Amino acid sequence: MATDDLRQLRAVLREAVRALRIPVRDWERRLGIGNGNLDKLLDGTLELRVRHIVAFAQLLRVSPGDLLDTGCPDLVRQAEHRVSDWIASAPSRPAHKAEPATSPVLSDELVAAIREAVRQELAGDSGPKKQ
Repeated sequence: MATDDLRQLRAVLREAVRALRIPVRDWERRLGIGNGNLDKLLDGTLELRVRHIVAFAQLLRVSPGDLLDTGCPDLVRQAEHRVSDWIASAPSRPAHKAEPATSPVLSDELVAAIREAVRQELAGDSGPKKQ
């Protein structure tokens, strides 16, 4: 994954953290990272791993694919195939299941706000690129 894709994905995760307003220590505990490491994970100092994406998805009650789709839109647009094109046993993406009103599901408005925040952050980011 290119550095820009990872920066954009991290920006989406950062916005999700802000949107849910769960204390940082709770995020760190639920992600299985040490205290003080959430910022490092989100700024690229620590490597973002699949287990982190899965944990974020569980906390947000969305699919990991939804996080990746939102965080890596350029890669999604560039894709020519789906996994099911290559692997017959790969499940098709299930239809979106309605969640109870109290669950922190990313609404279309929140996704749009996250995307806009990511665009603004990327446009204004002139610092060194981290992976």
